[in-house]
Amino acid sequence: MEKMKLSNENIAQASSLAEKTFGEWGVDARNILQIRLAVEETLLKYQEAFGAEAVFAQKYIKRLNRIRLELFLPGERVDPFDTGEEEQSQVLRGLLANMGVAPTWQYKNGENLILFTPKKKKPSQMASLALSVILALLCGGMFSFLPESVRTFLANEIISPVFNRFMGLLSAIAGPMVFLSIVWGIYSIGDMAAMGRIGKRMIGRFMMMTILLTLPACALAMPFFSLKTGDGGRFDFSELFQMVLDIVPGNFFTPFAEGNPMQIIFVAVLIGMAMLILGNKATIAAAFVEQSNYIIQLIMEAVSSFVPVFVFGSILNMILGNNFSVFLPAYKLVLVMLMGDGVLLAVYLVLVCTRRKVQPRVLLKKMMPTFLIALTTASSSAAFGVNMECCEKDLGIDKRIVNFGIPLGQVIFMPGVSVMFLAVGFCMAEIYGVTVSPAWLATACLIAIVLAVAAPPIPGGALTCYTILFVQLKIPMEAVAVTIALNVILEFIATAVNLFCLQAELVELAAGLDMLDVRKLREKKNVLNS
Repeated sequence: MEKMKLSNENIAQASSLAEKTFGEWGVDARNILQIRLAVEETLLKYQEAFGAEAVFAQKYIKRLNRIRLELFLPGERVDPFDTGEEEQSQVLRGLLANMGVAPTWQYKNGENLILFTPKKKKPSQMASLALSVILALLCGGMFSFLPESVRTFLANEIISPVFNRFMGLLSAIAGPMVFLSIVWGIYSIGDMAAMGRIGKRMIGRFMMMTILLTLPACALAMPFFSLKTGDGGRFDFSELFQMVLDIVPGNFFTPFAEGNPMQIIFVAVLIGMAMLILGNKATIAAAFVEQSNYIIQLIMEAVSSFVPVFVFGSILNMILGNNFSVFLPAYKLVLVMLMGDGVLLAVYLVLVCTRRKVQPRVLLKKMMPTFLIALTTASSSAAFGVNMECCEKDLGIDKRIVNFGIPLGQVIFMPGVSVMFLAVGFCMAEIYGVTVSPAWLATACLIAIVLAVAAPPIPGGALTCYTILFVQLKIPMEAVAVTIALNVILEFIATAVNLFCLQAELVELAAGLDMLDVRKLREKKNVLNS
């Protein structure tokens, strides 16, 4: 790597090179200018700290469709992103970096290392899934003219074995992925909570509201599905008690060997809490968990690229086997989810408007841009910038809460996803005739809440969660294909609802901490200045 002095000319040259290189590598045009400015600002801070005669080096890396820029600055430890505010912790910057909206800093072997990992612009997987469904329907229609023996051969000898292998691969990845995500999440959240009253209050509210919103959604959704109940639906305390006992494994290895999701989650919580208590004594274990988490997520992203092919084959197999009728009751899933999400939106709208004395029309007008971006892109990252600006400038939330609450909330506060998992569980239980008991309902609520919090925000994260959900609720794995096909619609709705609820929740949190500009919240939005 060529070393250059920290002169203004070299800094400008490095910034231009970053803009040019990332542009050629297909980074989203909206992020390229931000990256150039970030590189320039970072190098200027080191110039101020070390002087113009100090040196730096830059390295561009492109591996397996992942790109990054590394800046190396030898010298004493200087964190260019340290604002002096407790909310801007290393963990928070890690969340931002994973979303592709912030760089990260490390100090190794006497060098300051800054990593820029922008998200490469990718074709929408939603479009690929929709195309795979359409192609499967067309091919299924054409194959219906083939002889019965040929259709049976295609279904039983080609498509089914591939489906079973793919599901086996998903099951193998799902357990470790959820385990690592929960362990690292607990350890990281512990660091955030140590930041004081804001962090503790925020995390507590996120968890509490997810539970309070999910339980009524369960009661609301049940009457719309014709569920098969065991023993006439009688409450059996012994069965419920046995369910609680079954969560505790006999040892730490059988949950992974048997693929028991609830036991995996139990072990993950146990280890995460132990690491949290040990703190600095568990730094090596924490580093191992963090890096393993990144590795398994990368593997899942690679596997998820084959999901459209999997959906195509699965739907085609259903048509060839005359099992396509399972899609007919699926309309209930979309309707129930829309109804449940409508209740969530109404609850938060009434809560904020009543307690903060805001006109509903004014509040909706301010929150609608973020909602519409999420609804049309199914991406919380795409709405990140607008969300930040809306919360601070339009809703009057203190900047300290906005800077911390939005990145954290977009990862762990997803009530829309929790409702989605519940609705999916009920719908697939009806389609496949799964016996539902009070213990089953308790498990469904618990697993929906846990997965909504623990679901990794990466491509394929939802697929992993559906696998865990169906294993725990004893729903056949064939339901995954139906669900992923419907997920094309569900993902858009859930993302928009998540961000709406997050904005409203941050308003309530800020008001409780006396960090809300009520005048700014109540005033009408000036379209000309927005």
